[in-house]
Amino acid sequence: MDTLQEVLHAYSIRPFYIEKQTERLYMVQDYNQQYALKHSRLTEETIVMWEQVYKLAYEEYLFPILPVYLTKLGKLYEKKGELIYYVTPWKESRETELDQSTIDKIFQSFGLIHMKTKRRHLVEVQQFKQAFQQYKQHCLTLQQQLLTFVEEYEQHRFMSPFELLVCTQFKDVNYSLNETIRRIDQLLEEQEETWYYSLCHKNIKTSHTLVDQGQLYFINWENAGFDYPIFDLVAFFQEETKHYDTPTNMLLRGFDKYMNENELTKKELYLLVIQLLDPQAYLSCVKNHKQANTSMMKQIIHLQHTFRRILFGLHLSAHVEKNV
Repeated sequence: MDTLQEVLHAYSIRPFYIEKQTERLYMVQDYNQQYALKHSRLTEETIVMWEQVYKLAYEEYLFPILPVYLTKLGKLYEKKGELIYYVTPWKESRETELDQSTIDKIFQSFGLIHMKTKRRHLVEVQQFKQAFQQYKQHCLTLQQQLLTFVEEYEQHRFMSPFELLVCTQFKDVNYSLNETIRRIDQLLEEQEETWYYSLCHKNIKTSHTLVDQGQLYFINWENAGFDYPIFDLVAFFQEETKHYDTPTNMLLRGFDKYMNENELTKKELYLLVIQLLDPQAYLSCVKNHKQANTSMMKQIIHLQHTFRRILFGLHLSAHVEKNV
Protein backbone atom coordinates (compact mmCIF):
# COMPACT_ATOMS: atom_id res chain seq x y z
CA MET A 1 0.00 0.00 0.00
CA ASP A 2 2.94 2.38 0.54
CA THR A 3 3.65 2.36 -3.20
CA LEU A 4 0.01 3.20 -3.96
CA GLN A 5 0.09 6.04 -1.44
CA GLU A 6 3.22 7.44 -3.09
CA VAL A 7 1.62 7.23 -6.53
CA LEU A 8 -1.52 9.00 -5.33
CA HIS A 9 0.57 11.69 -3.63
CA ALA A 10 1.99 12.51 -7.08
CA TYR A 11 -1.60 13.41 -8.05
CA SER A 12 -2.25 15.37 -4.83
CA ILE A 13 -4.83 12.74 -3.90
CA ARG A 14 -5.14 12.05 -0.18
CA PRO A 15 -7.11 8.82 0.06
CA PHE A 16 -8.94 7.64 3.13
CA TYR A 17 -10.02 4.43 1.42
CA ILE A 18 -8.38 2.14 -1.19
CA GLU A 19 -10.14 -1.01 -2.32
CA LYS A 20 -8.58 -3.58 -4.64
CA GLN A 21 -11.00 -4.44 -7.47
CA THR A 22 -8.87 -6.71 -9.63
CA GLU A 23 -5.23 -7.74 -9.76
CA ARG A 24 -4.31 -4.38 -11.30
CA LEU A 25 -7.21 -2.02 -10.53
CA TYR A 26 -7.96 -0.08 -7.32
CA MET A 27 -10.88 2.11 -6.37
CA VAL A 28 -9.67 5.15 -4.45
CA GLN A 29 -11.85 7.44 -2.33
CA ASP A 30 -10.77 10.80 -0.99
CA TYR A 31 -12.93 13.45 0.67
CA ASN A 32 -14.27 14.72 -2.66
CA GLN A 33 -14.61 11.91 -5.18
CA GLN A 34 -13.64 8.43 -6.36
CA TYR A 35 -10.78 7.50 -8.68
CA ALA A 36 -9.62 4.43 -10.56
CA LEU A 37 -5.93 3.67 -10.02
CA LYS A 38 -4.49 1.31 -12.63
CA HIS A 39 -1.27 -0.67 -12.27
CA SER A 40 -0.63 -0.87 -16.00
CA ARG A 41 1.26 -3.25 -18.24
CA LEU A 42 2.84 -0.32 -20.06
CA THR A 43 6.55 -0.41 -20.85
CA GLU A 44 9.09 2.14 -22.05
CA GLU A 45 8.37 0.90 -25.58
CA THR A 46 4.56 1.12 -25.44
CA ILE A 47 4.06 4.21 -23.33
CA VAL A 48 4.86 6.62 -26.17
CA MET A 49 1.89 5.38 -28.19
CA TRP A 50 -0.30 5.33 -25.07
CA GLU A 51 0.47 9.00 -24.43
CA GLN A 52 -0.33 9.78 -28.05
CA VAL A 53 -3.81 8.30 -27.55
CA TYR A 54 -4.63 10.96 -24.96
CA LYS A 55 -3.02 13.72 -26.97
CA LEU A 56 -5.28 12.78 -29.90
CA ALA A 57 -8.28 12.49 -27.57
CA TYR A 58 -7.67 16.07 -26.46
CA GLU A 59 -6.95 17.49 -29.92
CA GLU A 60 -9.79 15.70 -31.73
CA TYR A 61 -12.42 15.81 -28.95
CA LEU A 62 -12.60 12.03 -28.75
CA PHE A 63 -15.03 11.86 -25.86
CA PRO A 64 -15.39 8.03 -25.91
CA ILE A 65 -11.79 7.73 -24.66
CA LEU A 66 -11.97 7.80 -20.87
CA PRO A 67 -9.59 10.60 -19.79
CA VAL A 68 -6.70 10.25 -17.38
CA TYR A 69 -5.68 12.69 -14.68
CA LEU A 70 -2.41 14.62 -14.76
CA THR A 71 0.12 14.42 -11.95
CA LYS A 72 1.28 17.57 -10.16
CA LEU A 73 4.14 17.65 -12.67
CA GLY A 74 1.75 17.48 -15.63
CA LYS A 75 2.47 13.84 -16.53
CA LEU A 76 -0.10 11.30 -17.68
CA TYR A 77 1.36 8.57 -15.48
CA GLU A 78 3.51 7.98 -12.45
CA LYS A 79 6.41 5.55 -12.51
CA LYS A 80 7.69 3.63 -9.50
CA GLY A 81 10.74 1.59 -10.39
CA GLU A 82 9.71 -0.41 -13.43
CA LEU A 83 5.99 -0.11 -12.60
CA ILE A 84 3.78 2.43 -14.35
CA TYR A 85 0.50 3.68 -12.85
CA TYR A 86 -2.19 6.03 -14.06
CA VAL A 87 -5.42 7.45 -12.64
CA THR A 88 -8.82 7.90 -14.31
CA PRO A 89 -12.23 8.98 -13.07
CA TRP A 90 -14.03 6.14 -11.31
CA LYS A 91 -17.12 5.02 -13.20
CA GLU A 92 -19.42 2.54 -11.56
CA SER A 93 -18.32 -0.60 -13.33
CA ARG A 94 -20.92 -3.01 -14.56
CA GLU A 95 -21.12 -5.66 -17.25
CA THR A 96 -22.14 -3.76 -20.34
CA GLU A 97 -25.49 -5.08 -21.49
CA LEU A 98 -25.58 -5.83 -25.18
CA ASP A 99 -28.93 -4.26 -25.96
CA GLN A 100 -29.40 -2.44 -29.25
CA SER A 101 -28.81 0.99 -27.74
CA THR A 102 -25.46 -0.01 -26.21
CA ILE A 103 -24.32 -1.84 -29.34
CA ASP A 104 -25.15 1.23 -31.42
CA LYS A 105 -23.12 3.43 -29.04
CA ILE A 106 -20.13 1.08 -29.23
CA PHE A 107 -20.08 1.11 -33.02
CA GLN A 108 -20.78 4.83 -33.32
CA SER A 109 -18.03 5.59 -30.80
CA PHE A 110 -15.20 3.67 -32.36
CA GLY A 111 -16.43 4.63 -35.83
CA LEU A 112 -15.99 8.25 -34.71
CA ILE A 113 -12.50 7.54 -33.35
CA HIS A 114 -11.46 5.78 -36.55
CA MET A 115 -12.82 8.56 -38.74
CA LYS A 116 -11.24 11.43 -36.79
CA THR A 117 -7.80 9.78 -36.63
CA LYS A 118 -7.70 8.48 -40.21
CA ARG A 119 -4.33 8.68 -41.97
CA ARG A 120 -3.39 7.84 -45.54
CA HIS A 121 -1.28 4.69 -45.85
CA LEU A 122 0.37 3.48 -49.04
CA VAL A 123 0.92 -0.20 -49.79
CA GLU A 124 3.08 -1.83 -52.43
CA VAL A 125 0.39 -3.25 -54.71
CA GLN A 126 2.37 -6.20 -56.10
CA GLN A 127 3.46 -7.41 -52.66
CA PHE A 128 -0.10 -7.01 -51.40
CA LYS A 129 -1.52 -9.03 -54.29
CA GLN A 130 1.13 -11.71 -53.95
CA ALA A 131 0.33 -12.14 -50.24
CA PHE A 132 -3.37 -12.65 -50.94
CA GLN A 133 -2.75 -14.93 -53.89
CA GLN A 134 -0.75 -17.11 -51.50
CA TYR A 135 -3.53 -16.91 -48.94
CA LYS A 136 -6.03 -17.99 -51.57
CA GLN A 137 -3.95 -21.09 -52.29
CA HIS A 138 -3.73 -21.72 -48.56
CA CYS A 139 -7.54 -21.62 -48.29
CA LEU A 140 -7.84 -24.08 -51.18
CA THR A 141 -5.44 -26.39 -49.34
CA LEU A 142 -7.46 -26.09 -46.13
CA GLN A 143 -10.62 -26.85 -48.05
CA GLN A 144 -9.15 -30.10 -49.33
CA GLN A 145 -7.85 -30.98 -45.86
CA LEU A 146 -11.28 -30.45 -44.34
CA LEU A 147 -12.87 -32.71 -46.96
CA THR A 148 -10.26 -35.40 -46.21
CA PHE A 149 -11.08 -35.30 -42.49
CA VAL A 150 -14.82 -35.55 -43.16
CA GLU A 151 -14.37 -38.49 -45.52
CA GLU A 152 -12.22 -40.21 -42.90
CA TYR A 153 -14.81 -39.63 -40.17
CA GLU A 154 -17.60 -40.96 -42.37
CA GLN A 155 -15.73 -44.26 -42.65
CA HIS A 156 -16.09 -44.79 -38.90
CA ARG A 157 -18.93 -47.04 -37.88
CA PHE A 158 -19.41 -44.94 -34.76
CA MET A 159 -18.27 -41.32 -34.85
CA SER A 160 -17.17 -39.51 -31.74
CA PRO A 161 -19.27 -36.46 -30.77
CA PHE A 162 -16.47 -34.22 -32.08
CA GLU A 163 -16.31 -36.02 -35.44
CA LEU A 164 -20.09 -35.94 -35.79
CA LEU A 165 -20.10 -32.21 -35.15
CA VAL A 166 -17.41 -31.59 -37.81
CA CYS A 167 -19.45 -33.56 -40.36
CA THR A 168 -22.60 -31.63 -39.41
CA GLN A 169 -20.81 -28.31 -39.84
CA PHE A 170 -18.97 -29.26 -43.03
CA LYS A 171 -21.46 -27.71 -45.46
CA ASP A 172 -21.31 -24.28 -43.79
CA VAL A 173 -17.54 -24.28 -43.31
CA ASN A 174 -16.95 -25.39 -46.90
CA TYR A 175 -19.29 -22.63 -48.09
CA SER A 176 -17.36 -20.11 -45.98
CA LEU A 177 -14.12 -21.19 -47.69
CA ASN A 178 -15.72 -20.64 -51.09
CA GLU A 179 -16.93 -17.24 -49.90
CA THR A 180 -13.43 -16.38 -48.67
CA ILE A 181 -11.96 -17.26 -52.05
CA ARG A 182 -14.61 -15.14 -53.80
CA ARG A 183 -13.85 -12.16 -51.58
CA ILE A 184 -10.09 -12.59 -52.13
CA ASP A 185 -10.68 -12.47 -55.89
CA GLN A 186 -12.68 -9.27 -55.45
CA LEU A 187 -9.94 -7.77 -53.29
CA LEU A 188 -7.28 -8.67 -55.87
CA GLU A 189 -9.22 -6.72 -58.51
CA GLU A 190 -8.65 -3.56 -56.49
CA GLN A 191 -5.50 -1.91 -57.81
CA GLU A 192 -5.34 1.16 -55.56
CA GLU A 193 -2.26 1.62 -53.40
CA THR A 194 -4.03 3.96 -50.96
CA TRP A 195 -5.39 2.49 -47.74
CA TYR A 196 -6.06 4.14 -44.40
CA TYR A 197 -4.74 3.66 -40.89
CA SER A 198 -6.66 4.85 -37.82
CA LEU A 199 -6.11 4.86 -34.09
CA CYS A 200 -7.07 1.33 -33.03
CA HIS A 201 -7.75 0.06 -29.53
CA LYS A 202 -6.49 -3.44 -30.47
CA ASN A 203 -8.31 -5.17 -27.61
CA ILE A 204 -11.85 -3.94 -28.01
CA LYS A 205 -14.61 -5.87 -26.25
CA THR A 206 -17.58 -5.12 -24.03
CA SER A 207 -15.51 -5.64 -20.86
CA HIS A 208 -13.40 -2.67 -21.99
CA THR A 209 -16.38 -0.34 -22.19
CA LEU A 210 -18.17 1.66 -19.51
CA VAL A 211 -21.46 3.53 -19.73
CA ASP A 212 -21.95 6.46 -17.39
CA GLN A 213 -24.93 8.83 -17.61
CA GLY A 214 -25.53 7.84 -21.22
CA GLN A 215 -21.91 8.35 -22.33
CA LEU A 216 -19.98 5.29 -23.46
CA TYR A 217 -16.25 5.13 -22.74
CA PHE A 218 -13.50 2.82 -23.95
CA ILE A 219 -10.91 1.93 -21.32
CA ASN A 220 -7.56 0.08 -21.31
CA TRP A 221 -5.75 1.69 -24.25
CA GLU A 222 -2.44 0.08 -23.35
CA ASN A 223 -2.23 -1.95 -26.59
CA ALA A 224 -3.32 0.89 -28.87
CA GLY A 225 -1.65 1.72 -32.17
CA PHE A 226 -2.30 2.85 -35.72
CA ASP A 227 -3.55 0.09 -37.99
CA TYR A 228 -6.29 -0.81 -40.44
CA PRO A 229 -9.55 0.10 -38.66
CA ILE A 230 -11.18 -3.16 -39.71
CA PHE A 231 -8.91 -4.97 -37.22
CA ASP A 232 -10.80 -3.34 -34.33
CA LEU A 233 -14.04 -4.55 -35.91
CA VAL A 234 -12.66 -8.06 -36.35
CA ALA A 235 -11.48 -8.23 -32.72
CA PHE A 236 -14.83 -7.04 -31.40
CA PHE A 237 -16.88 -9.35 -33.61
CA GLN A 238 -14.73 -12.38 -32.81
CA GLU A 239 -15.04 -11.76 -29.08
CA GLU A 240 -18.80 -11.21 -29.16
CA THR A 241 -19.91 -13.85 -31.68
CA LYS A 242 -18.51 -17.04 -30.16
CA HIS A 243 -21.48 -17.62 -27.86
CA TYR A 244 -24.66 -19.54 -28.66
CA ASP A 245 -26.85 -16.46 -27.99
CA THR A 246 -24.95 -14.07 -30.25
CA PRO A 247 -27.23 -11.08 -31.06
CA THR A 248 -26.41 -11.29 -34.77
CA ASN A 249 -29.07 -8.91 -36.05
CA MET A 250 -28.26 -6.29 -33.42
CA LEU A 251 -24.56 -6.48 -34.29
CA LEU A 252 -25.34 -6.05 -37.99
CA ARG A 253 -27.48 -3.00 -37.24
CA GLY A 254 -24.67 -1.69 -35.05
CA PHE A 255 -22.26 -2.14 -37.95
CA ASP A 256 -24.51 0.12 -40.04
CA LYS A 257 -24.06 2.77 -37.34
CA TYR A 258 -20.30 2.37 -37.67
CA MET A 259 -20.55 2.83 -41.43
CA ASN A 260 -22.46 6.08 -40.87
CA GLU A 261 -19.49 7.40 -38.88
CA ASN A 262 -16.62 5.86 -40.86
CA GLU A 263 -17.73 4.49 -44.21
CA LEU A 264 -15.40 1.72 -45.31
CA THR A 265 -14.29 1.37 -48.92
CA LYS A 266 -15.05 -1.72 -50.99
CA LYS A 267 -11.60 -3.14 -50.46
CA GLU A 268 -11.83 -2.54 -46.70
CA LEU A 269 -15.15 -4.41 -46.63
CA TYR A 270 -13.62 -7.28 -48.60
CA LEU A 271 -10.71 -7.46 -46.15
CA LEU A 272 -13.09 -7.34 -43.18
CA VAL A 273 -15.07 -10.31 -44.47
CA ILE A 274 -11.90 -12.27 -45.31
CA GLN A 275 -10.62 -11.77 -41.77
CA LEU A 276 -13.91 -12.83 -40.18
CA LEU A 277 -14.12 -15.96 -42.34
CA ASP A 278 -10.54 -16.99 -41.54
CA PRO A 279 -10.75 -20.82 -41.33
CA GLN A 280 -7.37 -21.42 -39.69
CA ALA A 281 -8.61 -21.68 -36.09
CA TYR A 282 -11.34 -24.14 -37.09
CA LEU A 283 -9.01 -26.35 -39.13
CA SER A 284 -6.37 -26.29 -36.39
CA CYS A 285 -8.97 -27.54 -33.95
CA VAL A 286 -9.85 -30.42 -36.31
CA LYS A 287 -6.21 -31.26 -37.08
CA ASN A 288 -5.23 -31.35 -33.40
CA HIS A 289 -8.25 -33.34 -32.28
CA LYS A 290 -6.57 -36.75 -31.94
CA GLN A 291 -3.43 -35.41 -30.23
CA ALA A 292 -5.20 -32.91 -27.99
CA ASN A 293 -4.56 -33.13 -24.25
CA THR A 294 -7.92 -31.56 -23.37
CA SER A 295 -11.24 -33.31 -22.80
CA MET A 296 -13.71 -34.04 -25.60
CA MET A 297 -16.10 -31.47 -24.09
CA LYS A 298 -13.50 -28.68 -24.14
CA GLN A 299 -12.59 -29.52 -27.75
CA ILE A 300 -16.26 -29.36 -28.76
CA ILE A 301 -16.71 -26.01 -27.00
CA HIS A 302 -13.67 -24.60 -28.80
CA LEU A 303 -14.90 -25.96 -32.14
CA GLN A 304 -18.31 -24.39 -31.56
CA HIS A 305 -16.75 -21.02 -30.75
CA THR A 306 -14.73 -20.97 -33.96
CA PHE A 307 -17.72 -22.20 -35.98
CA ARG A 308 -20.02 -19.48 -34.63
CA ARG A 309 -17.46 -16.84 -35.59
CA ILE A 310 -17.40 -18.21 -39.13
CA LEU A 311 -21.20 -18.22 -39.28
CA PHE A 312 -21.26 -14.58 -38.25
CA GLY A 313 -18.71 -13.82 -40.97
CA LEU A 314 -21.13 -15.30 -43.49
CA HIS A 315 -23.96 -13.16 -42.12
CA LEU A 316 -21.83 -10.03 -42.37
CA SER A 317 -20.68 -10.93 -45.88
CA ALA A 318 -24.30 -11.15 -47.01
CA HIS A 319 -25.12 -7.93 -45.14
CA VAL A 320 -22.39 -5.86 -46.79
CA GLU A 321 -23.16 -7.18 -50.27
CA LYS A 322 -25.46 -4.19 -50.77
CA ASN A 323 -22.57 -1.81 -49.96
CA VAL A 324 -19.99 -3.08 -52.47
